[in-house]
Amino acid sequence: MTAPSLAQVVASLSGDPLTLEAPPAWSQGRTLYGGMTVALAWAAAARSFADLPPLRSVQAAFVGPAAGRLTLEPQVLRRGKSATTVGVDVRGEAGLAARLTFFCGAARPSKVGHERVQAPAAPAPHDLPAVLKAGQGPTFAANYDIRHVSGGLPYSGGDPEFLMWARMRDADGADPLVSLIALADVLPPASMPAFPEPGVISTLSWSFDLDRLPDDAAAWFLCRAVSESTGEGYSRQGMDVWDADGRRVLAGRQTVAIFI
Repeated sequence: MTAPSLAQVVASLSGDPLTLEAPPAWSQGRTLYGGMTVALAWAAAARSFADLPPLRSVQAAFVGPAAGRLTLEPQVLRRGKSATTVGVDVRGEAGLAARLTFFCGAARPSKVGHERVQAPAAPAPHDLPAVLKAGQGPTFAANYDIRHVSGGLPYSGGDPEFLMWARMRDADGADPLVSLIALADVLPPASMPAFPEPGVISTLSWSFDLDRLPDDAAAWFLCRAVSESTGEGYSRQGMDVWDADGRRVLAGRQTVAIFI
């Protein structure tokens, strides 16, 4: 059976409140892949409140497994002159799965403008081999084409960081921003090269800010994850995503529980 595309999964959101069946092809272990959970929550918010300003920042807490029949409950927390804050609770068969806060803000004239971040040098993705072969990695990874640039690979004993190109395999009909949110969490936790053996991981929280909004759901993005500190069963990492023109589109942070 062909796995549903991102656009098809989003289109399956229906009802009041919005519900859908968590698609197994987008799972990671016993739960929906975290990036997909956040992407669906944003899709639900955008569908419920069509006049939202551009998305600027996101905070996500992953509380429990997003499995089975999912219910997504968006609500406007505050609407100001230029900014609107939207909360979305995602509930699965076991109860609350995720709590999301989306900060949206209209553009304003400003006398200040600069960018002080630069994309790392990287060969073109077409010049690099695919990271995963068919059947390898978590289930959701089959929806992506991922190319390794630098950093250690899981369980390699190398540096706890990743730099990889990634794009969605079937982006037909997908909203570019929903696609970017789903893709931005695609790399494994950056602490995994230091794992002496395979172990279980679980993302607890993810926050990210958007430098600019994407315009192509099928585009390649250069993704970097760096584990800054790991101990007592938790890893803290920084994350960045650049477009093919070397412009950063997203910067994030994540706390990951590691069971090894």
